[in-house]
Amino acid sequence: MTESGAVRRHARRHWSVALVGAFLALAAQGTHAKDGALQPYKARYQVSYRGLNGGQIESSLSRGSQPDQWLYQTRAFPSLLGRVVVSTDARERSVMQITPDGVRPLSFDFDDGKPDSARDVRFRFDWAAGRVRGEAEGTPFDLAVRPGTQDTASVQAAMISELIAGRAPPGFTILTGSRLRDYRYWPEGKATVVTPFGQFETVVWANQRDGSTRVTKVWHAPSLGYVPVQAIQYRKGQAETQMKLLALTRAP
Repeated sequence: MTESGAVRRHARRHWSVALVGAFLALAAQGTHAKDGALQPYKARYQVSYRGLNGGQIESSLSRGSQPDQWLYQTRAFPSLLGRVVVSTDARERSVMQITPDGVRPLSFDFDDGKPDSARDVRFRFDWAAGRVRGEAEGTPFDLAVRPGTQDTASVQAAMISELIAGRAPPGFTILTGSRLRDYRYWPEGKATVVTPFGQFETVVWANQRDGSTRVTKVWHAPSLGYVPVQAIQYRKGQAETQMKLLALTRAP
């Protein structure tokens, strides 16, 4: 592969991560109002990669067909540069149960927006059997899962639920593609963050996959029900992908 080809491949992988949420599915989870009740929401983030404008992400959380069921959806609005590697038709969709006992994912669908399904990911959890079954990038899989396992979308709701409850989660097992990966989480204090949506006092949480050189830090605003107002992914200590909150609305 030529150097330029390697650069394009590297950029494609990380723009996809940033703009679709396959790894940085960190868009706002306005899941709790001040009275603790679950609230539907819609949020937008500005995304940049190594200082370059990548476009925006829009995420929403809405009620599902069952009382405890919720639907989390993410779509990309890539810039002209971002469109080289991310389709404007790309979508991510996760169905989960959110109860006082925690968050339990039910299904996950990622469509990269292209005519073929070579890079799509779809799976369903069978909690009675303790299995998750699906297909990732054309390859079927069937894995055993432990209670508490999350997908890349449901883990965001799980994290906020933990913070709302005053708990400090040590980590999560997350299904990414067809692989179960363990992520370690730890607090990094408090910080004031200025975003296009305003200035917020935040608590900072970092996470890292076992064996990875990348660390993701998320700035949660307690005044917004621990909505993340900023997220940055670092590689070997250098900031690569950054997201900042542009807008947040909640349904009545």
